[in-house]
Amino acid sequence: MLRIGAALDLRFGKNTMQFIDFLSSNGLNHIEIRKDNDYVYGEMDPIKLNRILSEHDFTVSYHAPSNEFNIASVNERTRSSCVSQIIEMGEYLHQVGSGWVNIHTGHISLTYHEGVIAKAKENKTRSLDEIAAAYETLDTGLLVENDYPEKDMIKFGTDQGDIQGILDQYSGFGMTFDIGHAHLSSVPPVRFIKDMVHRINAMHLHDNNGMHDEHLAPGKGSVEFDDVLKKIDGCCTYVLEMKAIPDIISGREFIESLASFSYY
Repeated sequence: MLRIGAALDLRFGKNTMQFIDFLSSNGLNHIEIRKDNDYVYGEMDPIKLNRILSEHDFTVSYHAPSNEFNIASVNERTRSSCVSQIIEMGEYLHQVGSGWVNIHTGHISLTYHEGVIAKAKENKTRSLDEIAAAYETLDTGLLVENDYPEKDMIKFGTDQGDIQGILDQYSGFGMTFDIGHAHLSSVPPVRFIKDMVHRINAMHLHDNNGMHDEHLAPGKGSVEFDDVLKKIDGCCTYVLEMKAIPDIISGREFIESLASFSYY
């Protein structure tokens, strides 16, 4: 069943249950939650969450923290903590009985010494190895999201080669294709997904004008959504990542107006 939903954001002023109610009342049926914001969104017993999801015919995903979070960190305490948090999220969703965890694959400053950059690359692989081993025992999906380039920063997973390599190495992983991030890369989104379209399990939907990660409502920037959606095959969950509540509604309306988008 195809799902369309949205990511909960601190700017919305809603907790998890309030946001589920909002989405459900507007005909959406998936929620993505940033795990680092539990102090606002509220901790929820996994059995209770399972019941709520069932009652609303909802699915759920958790987005691993991104602020102050880096699985490629050269600080071992930071790296190991990030890995532990990703594993804990998987264990939580395993208790819920459904869902997946969405992750980025780390970063390092381009201005650092080449030895430090090499260590960050090594730590990224080490972290992914540990995560993959843990998730083999869990009934939880693990999706890797493509990131976007930033000046003076090496961000792993910003191009199709990086993502393809990770998916080839870790067969249990899937992909979240972030169309807004891909629009900021040097490769058009429709070419970005050429060799991994069948590995895409979810899409993050937001727009920009090709310069900054603006998270505009779809249709408000220069992303060619129609061209990409024509190529998507097998993706069953679309997640609007918006900065404002009204953009969720307008973004959904825009996506559903496209000839390439269908619930069937």
